[in-house]
Amino acid sequence: MTGFVDLHCHWIAGIDDGARDVAEGIEMLEALARIGFTRVIATPHMRPGMFDNDKPSLVSAYERMLPHLREVPGLPSVDLASEHYFDDVVYQRLLDGEGLPYPGQRAVLLEFYEVAFPTSLDRSLFQLRSRGLLPVIAHPERYRAIWRSPETLERLVEGGAAALLDVAALAGKYGKQPQRSAEELLEAGLYHAACSDAHRPGDADAVQAGIRCVERGYGDEEVDFLFREGPLALLEGRLPD
Repeated sequence: MTGFVDLHCHWIAGIDDGARDVAEGIEMLEALARIGFTRVIATPHMRPGMFDNDKPSLVSAYERMLPHLREVPGLPSVDLASEHYFDDVVYQRLLDGEGLPYPGQRAVLLEFYEVAFPTSLDRSLFQLRSRGLLPVIAHPERYRAIWRSPETLERLVEGGAAALLDVAALAGKYGKQPQRSAEELLEAGLYHAACSDAHRPGDADAVQAGIRCVERGYGDEEVDFLFREGPLALLEGRLPD
């Protein structure tokens, strides 16, 4: 299969815990192309205190990569967004228009503290939606809050948020508990799309293994939904049917 859209990848060099240099970023894109991705959106971290990136610095890093990519045939098309850590600083940036939503400015990728969600999360997500931004929750299967209470994700989805599977979790990349959580959430139909969340070229192996898990359990139609239909819908700011 081909035509996959990756909504979450760290191929930009030297900006966070992803690609360490240009060559590694290119190698990552090449590896994703081999398993069917034709569009890969860079989502470097915006997480104050750990990755002190802001919109101008991320745009600059992305633009520095582009000339190198043009020299390599067969790479996926690329775009830029950010993985926004949902603290007060980054949330205010999003409200002020200083974040980096997905291309089209209709959806935004959010990362949370793994142990617990903010107490005011429902209201905060509502405020983002009221500004025309669909909240996309990155890798919910890796949050302990979801392990303890899967119905929390169900509530957020019912409230209009989208859930993005890190497909490598199905292959056990992050351990048994995230794998079990991913399987449970997938079986419950709570995911709207899936991604690579690749940080190194070798991550493509786990991504491919995760895609095969989806194929075996749910068939090619579900793979198409998670990697093509779903991502395209989220980029339009809507939840896929």
